[in-house]
Amino acid sequence: MSVSPVSRSVPPEIVTRHFDPVLKPDLAPLYAAREARLNALAADHPAGDYLRFVADVTHAQAGLLDQVSAGSTDPATAASEPGWLDLLDGLLAALKDNAPAAVAPHFDAIAAMDRAARQAAGVALATGRFSQVDAAIAPILWAALSEQVAVSVRAEDASPVHAGPHDGGFCPVCGTAPVASMVYGGMEMRGLRYLHCALCESEWHVVRAVCSNCGDGKDVEYLSFDTAEAVVRAECCDHCHGYLKIVSAERERTAEAVADDLATLDLDDAVANEEYRRTGFNPWALPREDSAGPERVN
Repeated sequence: MSVSPVSRSVPPEIVTRHFDPVLKPDLAPLYAAREARLNALAADHPAGDYLRFVADVTHAQAGLLDQVSAGSTDPATAASEPGWLDLLDGLLAALKDNAPAAVAPHFDAIAAMDRAARQAAGVALATGRFSQVDAAIAPILWAALSEQVAVSVRAEDASPVHAGPHDGGFCPVCGTAPVASMVYGGMEMRGLRYLHCALCESEWHVVRAVCSNCGDGKDVEYLSFDTAEAVVRAECCDHCHGYLKIVSAERERTAEAVADDLATLDLDDAVANEEYRRTGFNPWALPREDSAGPERVN
């Protein structure tokens, strides 16, 4: 299937209304919405088994929320602390009895790691050294670390580490790259675009008329399969040659950044063939090259 280029045609954003520049994660409803969307997308999907597995992990994350104590919001520091390791044990315990046969050996591999090895792997992931961690176990480790950092962000009152006229590129709260951007519906947020952090689940506002990576507004176009009205499109920039998917809750109210991005990895393959590079990543399809990892925003 070829990818169809769609010229930029979004309406101008209303910049005079009030909006929150950074949204901290409300994890219970976020996990519930993600689980439901993953299960819905799994029906008749070629990767349906994997989507359902991610839904099961998300359900387990929700079940452990009351056991998570806040720690550091800095990814590398959080990975060095013990809290996420206890959370990882909780995820393994919640999932192991019903784990798919293909996944069970990966759970065994994590169980065989001592705490020092798990901690070292967590620090490697938090600092973007993805190649140092087995790709089969990395997403489970990331899930535990992500929940720990997200709970900490939710509990912290500190200001973002970076704020400015263009807050694209990296999360202003924890410094990690985004999964995708969401265009919201509803009366209060209709038409607003927020980027969703791959680690701490925070979201930050970026206007829709510019590239979410470099801020250029002249050379942006949208690529999608079949129709310009697709729920998920790739926002491609000919200035920086980067792209990030944009997910529309205006077009599908149940759309969710992580779920819809994960269900459209075939679009990533098509856009890569057009010689654009992805400027973010999905936590359930972590990159294997270190250069795409999280970077602290100073």
